Amino acid sequence: MRAPLFLFSLVLALSGCARTMTVNEQIFAKNLFGPTLDTSEVIVTAGVGIIPLPVKPRRLGPAPEVAEAAPAKVIKAPDDLCVRRPSPRREWNWPAAFVLDNNIFFSFKYYPFDAFEGLPETAKYPASILMAHELVHVWQWQNRDITGYSPLLGGHESLNSRDPYYYESAGLPEFLSFGYEQQAAIVEDFVCYALFDPEDPVIDELAAILRPVLPVDRFLASLGR
Repeated sequence: MRAPLFLFSLVLALSGCARTMTVNEQIFAKNLFGPTLDTSEVIVTAGVGIIPLPVKPRRLGPAPEVAEAAPAKVIKAPDDLCVRRPSPRREWNWPAAFVLDNNIFFSFKYYPFDAFEGLPETAKYPASILMAHELVHVWQWQNRDITGYSPLLGGHESLNSRDPYYYESAGLPEFLSFGYEQQAAIVEDFVCYALFDPEDPVIDELAAILRPVLPVDRFLASLGR
């Protein structure tokens, strides 16, 4: 058995409670990724059985259906909430979430019952941007003929970079020229600005990088931006 398949099978066997995407999460994903992400394939899981994680989710299962709604109400956020800075040192901690193929695994501490409950009027932090980040990795997997993504390549990138999430957007490089974690970080930051600081001009810079691959203008319109 090949190593990636064995690892995938092991994690699934040891997983905690799992669910499909909520209606709000599907609406968010379809607005941001369009037809390039099959939300019906995505499974969201709380925890990994053998990893001792301290806080269990209080409730799991499908969230109530919420219809697409009216213009967004911006939540007041700290001025630097969405600002990405390079890590001053290399260190590794168990991630808040990670992806294997179509499966998103959240630590119990960060597991969202519904990462986008309340959109477009309100948004949760950090659940919303964490989910946006992990959905990029699912998108990379589902579009691997274009992205070249695999869990092993993504993991190798993380192990061999001091800060795989930091990127420079000057000059507006092509989105697919960035590393896999950088791609996820760009989308995460774009979503962060869109939800919590939409007046910052950085959002236009990130939108320009994303526009050739994702329907970012439709996403912004769905938030009333």
